[in-house]
Amino acid sequence: MEISATRQLVPLQKPAENPESPKELKKAVEGFEILFAHQLLETMQKDLAGESLFAEGVESNTFGAMAQWDLAKKLAESIDLGLEEQLLMQVTAHKEAK
Repeated sequence: MEISATRQLVPLQKPAENPESPKELKKAVEGFEILFAHQLLETMQKDLAGESLFAEGVESNTFGAMAQWDLAKKLAESIDLGLEEQLLMQVTAHKEAK
């Protein structure tokens, strides 16, 4: 049996039915805000000079990564980072300019 590699990408999420809709745009912007919060947390974690919020080891690294994503989501939902409004304005202005 021969197994060959393919270059076909597998989508992680179901494609949006209408990517131009305000609902889908807001969802994408919220996802970006979560990603930004996660990057902030990851940078802060690296600045702990070798220390970690979690114990060392494979299990704690996995748990730590999941906890970091959860914390990023909660931060993005509870703190107004201002990214959502800015991105929505930029995208709306770009769409109107077309």
